[in-house]
This record gives sequence, structure tokens and C-alpha cells, in this order.
Amino acid sequence: MFRNIIFDWSGTLCDDMALTIEATNFVLSQYNLEPLNRDSFRSEFQLPYPDYYAWKTPHAKLEDLENFYRYAFDHSKLKVTPIPHARDFLDFCRSRGIRCFILTSMDPKAFEQQSYEMDMHHYFEHIHSGIHNKEHYIPSLMKQHGLLPHETAFIGDMQHDINAAHCAGITGIGVQTGYNNVQQLSQAQPEMIVPHLGALRKLMEHTPSVPQETITLRQLELSCHIGITEEERSTEQRLTADITLTVPAPFADMQEDIARTIDYAQLTYRLRELAQSKNYNLVETLAHELATCCVKEFHAPSATVEVFKYILPEIASCSFKTSVQG
Repeated sequence: MFRNIIFDWSGTLCDDMALTIEATNFVLSQYNLEPLNRDSFRSEFQLPYPDYYAWKTPHAKLEDLENFYRYAFDHSKLKVTPIPHARDFLDFCRSRGIRCFILTSMDPKAFEQQSYEMDMHHYFEHIHSGIHNKEHYIPSLMKQHGLLPHETAFIGDMQHDINAAHCAGITGIGVQTGYNNVQQLSQAQPEMIVPHLGALRKLMEHTPSVPQETITLRQLELSCHIGITEEERSTEQRLTADITLTVPAPFADMQEDIARTIDYAQLTYRLRELAQSKNYNLVETLAHELATCCVKEFHAPSATVEVFKYILPEIASCSFKTSVQG
């Protein structure tokens, strides 16, 4: 159904509404404004939040507002938790090889703290946090990661999220677990509204996954000083590696443009260079670093590397295999 999903954070994957209302009310109290309850907050709060505060507190400086908000946020005793079904949905995306990204207005430090506390940071290929206006930002996000509109969805809980999806020409999916109710979400005309991510997973389970297209390098020759003992590391050894990469875009969409794929000639040179860059004790370490290089430096969504060592006379080879997700 989708190769790529961009997620909002608050109200979509993370339940921080009580904390957000508390912090917002602290800001409003600094200007002698009445506090909001849950219903009034959901009724009037909108993104981008600078626009909301410009309406609510027209004479206040945005810097002061943000400082008040961060102070209240940092000193609150309220807990932030994953929204039900969020983790299961992220596991489902990983099992299908779907690339996952975050696009949120949340302060980067606050996001990092929450995502690490809930052990959810590792699901995402890249984090785009502290983004005031998602509508303006999302086209550059798409370009940066080579995402194609017809393969990409943005899942969010607010009208601004759906509007941002439409600005990028991608599918907008609204979830009813956050800040806007179903009537508000409907006004933005998303392609789909679901009660929660568990319902979306059920829909996607009945949709065939998009087959992953790959590039494979077989028996790449490597030279490396490797081994547990100094004597073994003193002599350069011959190793080989099989490398399988998923590609950033379908072959049919590459349009003869090498920038849309992975330059395997450059990749070959870089991996051989990496193997010779230092002494290694373990082949396991070398295999992991080769796979990580494919993902981090060449932007493969995933890489599987199997390294073969020819050291024991009793066996043809010994191999070590690992996979790294982008």
C-alpha cells in the first residue's frame, strides 16, 4: 500500500494532551487569560502554533511564549505514554519494510527525551522536529529522502497534518486519537480517517505489500587486517562479502537517473576502503560497519551483509551475516 509513512508525533503516536493543555494554560495565565479544559482546548487549538498564539495573545512575543511553554512542560509531573496500537503499528511497518519518518512541531529536545523514554526512537529513519509550519516544510522533506508522492502517506491527528499531506501531493490519513475530533479532521478532507492505528493496520494487512527491489553485490573482494591475535592481524587477509540493498525508489521510477538509485561502483570502492581503514578483532564488527555504511552513507533503506572468512583449513569458509535498517 505504502512504501513510506510520515508520522506526526503528539496525538498520533504519543499521548501528551494533558501535559500540553497544562503547559498551554500556564502560558495563558501569564497574560491573565482563562484556562482551557480538554473540550475547549480541542475546539480552538490549531497548528501552526505561532498562528494560534498570535490570535490568542496578539501582543506577546513568540520567544516569550515558547519559554513559558517549555518551562511548564519541563516542570510538569504528568506522564507521557505511547498511544494504544502505536507500537504494534510501527512493528508492522518494520516487518513490511516501510520507511518511517517523524514530522512534528515539538521541540527537538522534548521529542528526543520522550522518544527515548518510550523506546520508540529506533523505528524512524529520520526525525524532523521543531517544525512550525509543516505545510511549508514537507516538500523539502520529500525531496531530501527521495520519497515519491504515490508511495507516501502522512498520518496525523490535526487538520494541519492533512493540509501538509495535500501540499506534498501524498495521502493524508487522520487518526481520532489526538487533538482534533472527527468533524475537524473531516474539514481538511483526508483520504482516510481511522479511529486508531490498530484499525489502519487491519486495512493494510489485507493490502498486498509492495515488493522490495534490491541490488546485490556478490563475492566482493576485501583485504583486511583482522583477527583476535596480533599475529593474525599482522598479515592482510582476503575476505569476500555478499551485499544486498533495498533501493530508495522503484526501478520503474528511476528515469535513468543515477541519483535515484545507489551507485554500486562508488559503494564497492567505499566498502573496500572501510575494510582497510583499521585493524579489526571480529568479523562481526566488520560486517556491521559495512552494512551501516550502506545505510548511512549511501541511503539504502536496508542492507544485508554476509562476510566470508577463509582461515581454517578444515572448512571452505566461515560466514557472518547481519542486517541494518535505515
